[in-house]
Amino acid sequence: MAVLVQDPIQEAILQVAERIQASYEKGAPCGMILAPCAAVNQKVLENMQSYMSGFEPDIPLHCFYLDQSGLLGIVLSGQKLINTHYASLVLKEFLEQQDLLEGQMAVASFPESGELTEQSLSQLLYMSLQGKGESRDIHLFMNHGLQQGITSILIADPDEVSREFVKLRLEINGYKVEEAKDGSEALEKFEKTMPSLVITELNLPILDGYQLIDKIKRDYAGEGQVIVLTDKQLPKSMDRAFELGASDYVTKPFSISELEWRIKKLISRVG
Repeated sequence: MAVLVQDPIQEAILQVAERIQASYEKGAPCGMILAPCAAVNQKVLENMQSYMSGFEPDIPLHCFYLDQSGLLGIVLSGQKLINTHYASLVLKEFLEQQDLLEGQMAVASFPESGELTEQSLSQLLYMSLQGKGESRDIHLFMNHGLQQGITSILIADPDEVSREFVKLRLEINGYKVEEAKDGSEALEKFEKTMPSLVITELNLPILDGYQLIDKIKRDYAGEGQVIVLTDKQLPKSMDRAFELGASDYVTKPFSISELEWRIKKLISRVG
């Protein structure tokens, strides 16, 4: 992978490419985590590798720190996206304990996240650098063409496990996903990002799901579809949600494959 060093970004691409190539086995997946961090020395890298190995002793890790760009990187040889994402959760916990994380983390696994090229590495690096100083979220990098019609999704659910599960599956399919833990945060993020689709629980703190749907449909008519994903199974709850403008209604416990199918149905309508 020939890279011409012209600026700090290009130099970072070269450094990341060298480290990936050192661990990459042809035909095998290769996981990659990048995180904007405060200065990290060799001792911290060793402690981090030991900490992560305590959770996943069988996953080979190669850790490094790019001083010039302030990025921490981890290469996980032979690991698919789901295992790389799990490793990023462990890494995030360590970095937050050490007060080192300075922005959102970018997670990828090639070839699941796209072809491993200079362009894809450049996009991954820009995602990491642009996330510096922002929230400490974990974002999955996908270099595939996005689905037509619905490309961005906001998930509103107070249950963190449920949110992360749905978020991971949707990001693997190429969607850009935001999440909110209550109705007020969901409305704020909706106004900021204008997602194509909102997936919301009805039992939301502060502003409930009904109020969220009503606000979206009244104030932003035509700007977003809404799928209700809830444990409310009474017919009157469903009727009220549809009256307020929901496009679909899925009850918990649910099949993620069914939810993906419901989203594709909406794509066919708005595409």
